[in-house]
Amino acid sequence: MEKFNKAQAKNLAAAQKLVDTYASSSEDEGELDENHILELLYKNYKPSDNAGSSKEAARTSTFLENTLHSGAATCLICIGSIRRVEAIWSCESCYCFFHLKCIQRWANDSMMQMKVKAAEQQNGQGHYNHLGEFVPPKRQKSLHWCCPKCRRDYQPADKPTQYNCFCGKEVNPENQPFLVPHSCGEHCGKLLQPKCGHDCKLLCHPGPCPPCAQQAQVSCLCGKSSPRSVRCIDKQWTCQQTCKELLACGKHKCNQVCHQPGKCPPCTSKSLQPCECQRESKMVNCSDRKWKCQNVCGAPFACGLHICEKVCHAGPCGDGECPLQVRSCPCGKNTQVRPCNETEETCGDTCQKLLSCGQHTCTQRCHRGPCISCPIRTKKKCRCGLHEKELPCSKEFACETKCKQMRDCGKHACNRKCCGDQCPPCEKICGKQLSCNKHKCQSVCHNGPCYPCKLESQINCRCGKTKKSVPCGRERSARIVCLELCRITPKCHHAIKHRCHKGDCPPCGQVCGLPNDTSKCGHICKARCHEAVRVNKPKEARPQAKKYEYKALPHPRCEEGVIVTCIGGHEVATWPCWNSKPTSCQRSCARQLKCGNHKCSLVCHFVPLPQDMSAQTGCANCEEGCTVPRPTGCIHACPKGCHPPPCAPCNFVIKTKCHCGLNQLVYKCNEYYDETGSVQEIIERREKLRSCGNRCLKNYPCGHRCTAICHTGKCPNPELCRKKVRIFCACKRLKQEIACDKHRAGQTFLDCDSNCKAEQIRVQAAEQLQLEQKRRDEEERNRLELEKFEAKFGKRKHKERKTVGSGPAKTKIDWQRRAIYAVSILTVVGAIVVAFYADS
Repeated sequence: MEKFNKAQAKNLAAAQKLVDTYASSSEDEGELDENHILELLYKNYKPSDNAGSSKEAARTSTFLENTLHSGAATCLICIGSIRRVEAIWSCESCYCFFHLKCIQRWANDSMMQMKVKAAEQQNGQGHYNHLGEFVPPKRQKSLHWCCPKCRRDYQPADKPTQYNCFCGKEVNPENQPFLVPHSCGEHCGKLLQPKCGHDCKLLCHPGPCPPCAQQAQVSCLCGKSSPRSVRCIDKQWTCQQTCKELLACGKHKCNQVCHQPGKCPPCTSKSLQPCECQRESKMVNCSDRKWKCQNVCGAPFACGLHICEKVCHAGPCGDGECPLQVRSCPCGKNTQVRPCNETEETCGDTCQKLLSCGQHTCTQRCHRGPCISCPIRTKKKCRCGLHEKELPCSKEFACETKCKQMRDCGKHACNRKCCGDQCPPCEKICGKQLSCNKHKCQSVCHNGPCYPCKLESQINCRCGKTKKSVPCGRERSARIVCLELCRITPKCHHAIKHRCHKGDCPPCGQVCGLPNDTSKCGHICKARCHEAVRVNKPKEARPQAKKYEYKALPHPRCEEGVIVTCIGGHEVATWPCWNSKPTSCQRSCARQLKCGNHKCSLVCHFVPLPQDMSAQTGCANCEEGCTVPRPTGCIHACPKGCHPPPCAPCNFVIKTKCHCGLNQLVYKCNEYYDETGSVQEIIERREKLRSCGNRCLKNYPCGHRCTAICHTGKCPNPELCRKKVRIFCACKRLKQEIACDKHRAGQTFLDCDSNCKAEQIRVQAAEQLQLEQKRRDEEERNRLELEKFEAKFGKRKHKERKTVGSGPAKTKIDWQRRAIYAVSILTVVGAIVVAFYADS
């Protein structure tokens, strides 16, 4: 058993490892790992003691998680998902997304409703309530619209008109599969909050920018500690040292922890300080040394008739002079200085004080006491606005017309005289039947449902030992808790373990505990008690019959765990007793085949020796080809079946042309791709196999044929070429043969001698003579053509008769032409003589 338990534990560990490392082929390989992405993004934004910065970082992370999935965000206006390619608008306060068209429509509707409401309020001039008090019109609000989520107010000019990215740099950003949706992919660049002078370094992103992650060398608030490197957002740090600076009271020192210099809190020490009038003293804070008692000053003025009525003050009372000496007349127009014991006199002018009506002024002469009621008669409307009458301005007009509007209860009319659209609440009794169906509503007439009945009833439990008071009408639905055990005889073989209750007993929740006679395996049934199970009865004609009954159900199949090994011996698992027959585990057999390279690919099958992992009866035969790697360069498969290495040498015959391309060569694959020997030996051997042994057909750069044997690449040693090359002088008269290396060195032509120069002079004279002859022939040809033209088209002359016996015409000799010929011949002869003597 010990060996069996070890093998079982080993197999379970292998199965668990396979489950942990298993990856389904149906999983989307291109899905983003959002947690890994956000972890890399926020590795520099570690949470600090600042709760606000941690909150902003968490909000940014939430927005990024929502936008990494297409359709994760929802528009709160149309309740539709926001896709990656749709135009959006983001709120500047809560950063919630909305469709651009939805928020534009929302802004237009909000401002239109405000305009309509403002127009209605402008037309209204206020009204009188049921008490006769004038209610002015409500104050008009400025035109604006708000965010549907956070209700932040925006001005009409802030209504979005175009689709921008989150940072606002790009209009109508294109959707990129490798970027956050609705992002331009550039740096955000927004100033971080709270303002520290740095901007956001993340790519264009939704939501608020995370707190600043840069480090700064700063000292504490009091400046006593040495600077240290802290987060930019945590620059305001304290060193936990006591301030100990002298406070404003000049007696005590500041005992607060590190804070900014000069900003010590007020002194909280107690001291005995007198009030401003020096009559009383009490213990107060040093920072509140000036305080006032509740005593009236009472000091007499210089007149001796009046006293100071101020409460506790410092200094003299009005410089000792009575303030009642400077008085004005009752209307307040004239001021004069008179003794304080004399009564004030009227000035004789019109009073002109504003009367109680708030529209007219008093027309009497300056008088003492209050002004009279306004006597001016004006046309006034009653409170309901149906009648109009001329009355004194101080009186209110109320007509006798009864209001016919319904009161707030919606059942009774107002019937109040001159109500003015301000009907009082209904004062009648409701009298409706309450939900308890026992009492009637005693509240004032109202609209909507009545309140529940306020009376109480007493109910008893089933056994009668427990009582409870419940609201009237809830006797049936009220639940009473009785701590006594139920006294009803149970329908199963278990003892009662539930308390007193209403109705039928609840189903037994205990374990059955009887031997399972269904599977006859001998195990105890551990299912829930099924000896009395409530089941529905078939429908009967009698309506009063019960719709359910209790039946004893058979034992369910045994679920007791039994250790079972699969038929292939791969795993040991715990199976239910009803399914404890050994079966295939559906894994691959994986037993080593006879070829030694592959394993059995069949699903777990029966084998005689499950513990032996070598091929046995029933395992598949290896039908794979040879998998031994071929030599480098060999592309021919091994003709044998799957076998252990090594393979036989490849005897495949390769036919190819030699390096020069004239002859066809035949050699074996294993001879060419043989890798024995050094790298240089391998290269030389392959070069020899690819060579036909004939002279190379290629030419050197100089143009002569290569002298090497058939080879690959460029011809070797082109500088050793010694072939003969013929060179000439400029006139091609002199020639000479030289070696190819001298020709490549720069010797490409010969210099002309004196004979070459004489020959050039002779050739030039002959060319000049030939040109002169061509010119004369051209002139003669033109003359003859002219004579023919004149003879054909000119004026005809009278033909003369020929004289018989006249001799032949005499031809004229051209001595000028003959002289030119003679001079040319003499010049050529002279040149030849000079050249002959020069050579000699």
